[in-house]
Amino acid sequence: MDDSVCWMSAKELLQAYDCGNLSPLEVLAALSARVEQLDSAIRAFTALNVSQALRDAKACTEELAHGFRRGPLHGVPLAIKELFDVEGARTTFGSMLFRDRVAQGDAETVRRLRGAGAIIMGLTRSHEFGWGITTQHAELGGTHNPWDYRRVPGGSSGGSAAAVAAGMVPLALASDTGGSIRVPAGYCGVAGLKPTYGRVSKAGGVPLAPSLDHPGFISRDVTDLTIVFSAVAGYDPEDPTTSNAPLPSWDHINNGLCGLRIGLAPTLHHPSLRADHEAIFQSVVDTLPRGGGDLREVQIPAAREIRPTFDIIQRAEAYHVHTHVLGAFPVRADEYGIDVRGRLELAAQVSLAQYLEARQMAARIRRQFEIAFAGVDVILTPIAAGGPSSTAQPDVVEHLGTEIPFRDLVMDYTVPQNVTGLPSCAVRAGFDQDGIPVGVQVTAPPGREDLALRVARGLEEMLGGFKPPPQPPSPGKHSESDQTSP
Repeated sequence: MDDSVCWMSAKELLQAYDCGNLSPLEVLAALSARVEQLDSAIRAFTALNVSQALRDAKACTEELAHGFRRGPLHGVPLAIKELFDVEGARTTFGSMLFRDRVAQGDAETVRRLRGAGAIIMGLTRSHEFGWGITTQHAELGGTHNPWDYRRVPGGSSGGSAAAVAAGMVPLALASDTGGSIRVPAGYCGVAGLKPTYGRVSKAGGVPLAPSLDHPGFISRDVTDLTIVFSAVAGYDPEDPTTSNAPLPSWDHINNGLCGLRIGLAPTLHHPSLRADHEAIFQSVVDTLPRGGGDLREVQIPAAREIRPTFDIIQRAEAYHVHTHVLGAFPVRADEYGIDVRGRLELAAQVSLAQYLEARQMAARIRRQFEIAFAGVDVILTPIAAGGPSSTAQPDVVEHLGTEIPFRDLVMDYTVPQNVTGLPSCAVRAGFDQDGIPVGVQVTAPPGREDLALRVARGLEEMLGGFKPPPQPPSPGKHSESDQTSP
């Protein structure tokens, strides 16, 4: 079987099953071979679910032969970010603190994926506890960007994005607290959906900052995001933040941009875009009217307050998680990665008054977005101001002639949607001067994932959709010295 199976979307796999052209067993074999071929260099996976996946693929194949389908993902292999429990799998949360932990049951979203017929291939690497955007760890290793093995994939869902981009799985479960789906989706050239806060259950996943955490999905195709989101979203009595509000209709998902009011928010553009990223974003903006979109400028007066507000909320809630929920800090501080340990030490300084003030500011920020959405259907913004950092120096990057923290290149663009809980979809917009993908994100009002996905789908069609990275990478793209330890 040729490599073409590895690049099929979930929708295409389901159609092939219906026609009898492929079986889940054949697809699992092809994807497993690709993982074996590539993952020693990319390092997207932390654990493979080989024997159970094989049993599930055999069962799905036999059920198809008898005309039975478990659900909308019947026989589709996918991967799970290691922050979510997968029964019987070593689920470490990307940390040395839990390096020997084996999950005793499935997270609720994993359970629903299985119920929909999905085949769990394995767990993908996360930044430690999801608190970082590089997906690198000095002892446990790091994931490499499939477009250039010397660069990070973004994070914290870097393993999920890299696995999807490299053709190892068509879909992956991920999570997003400050951009952790959209950042790696953008840098790996795939699509990612951060749903509305409370749409997808967090039960059975390790929290980072509970009021900011959003489970979501990564795929190569926007249509696949609608399939997997619809299969698992909804009320969960075990997660009191989930909503029983009905899901939106997908009837207009393929209707393009015609008649939609698309907001541009220059106050959210910070820091300034690098020239090549600016040119790519402008080219997307120029494309919108040709697709029938009505461009309108919107203002978010408190834009510069969003990142400081996010930082206070994230630090306070993460500190509570690690001191009271996990009980690991500071008693086991030396087992944390140096970056996460430093963030917890900083978080210890946040006062209750600061946290409460930040929550009040978050409410004002949400109101400003509510006002903006009175005049537009969606808001289009970049995901990052420049390209990803290197695996050799993941925490810093040169931007416009100055060395800055890599986090500062990205997070002002991605945290607004977490502070507000708004749905946002990332989609590839082009390639930068180094050949690394550049993404944009479409943000919609609460509960309107359909609008975010409709515009992302329209952009996907106009901009050419997913393009696979060179495999294997061109000579000189990486060397043994670039690799982190497994």
